[in-house]
Amino acid sequence: MKKLIITLTALLLTLNVASADSLEKTAVPSAAPAKLPPGYIIQGGLTWAPITTTTATLAEAKDICSSSTALGYKWRLPTKDELVALSRYDGSTPGVRHDLIFHSNVSTLRTQGWTLYDVWSSTPGTVVGFQFIVNLDGGIANYGDENGVSHVSCVK
Repeated sequence: MKKLIITLTALLLTLNVASADSLEKTAVPSAAPAKLPPGYIIQGGLTWAPITTTTATLAEAKDICSSSTALGYKWRLPTKDELVALSRYDGSTPGVRHDLIFHSNVSTLRTQGWTLYDVWSSTPGTVVGFQFIVNLDGGIANYGDENGVSHVSCVK
């Protein structure tokens, strides 16, 4: 059943591109399309695939990203820092201290149809068997048991 869920999730990420009416095919897979399908965003220099609605273990999450061919890209799990930056990015000038005021990109993510769950990162925890997960609603990083489940968003 888990294998079926992984396969279906990867297929949904791949098929999402087919539902985009105005998506132009590009000759070079690494070139950004003129318009991304709904739910896909570009933030922090990365292209982000929408969060899965189903949960997966860490191994399944890695498989979902590495096997996805959505938009013709090679996808991977984002790092903990990339996920935190995604939730807190405010478009301000780099180098300005943002730790005094919490800026959130939550409303932007929600307008793109994202439901903000705990998401697997590619960053291992300091304890064997644990991996960082990030709650995108608050940008808070926690440990997740590799055999537990969280949601998945892939980056390119």
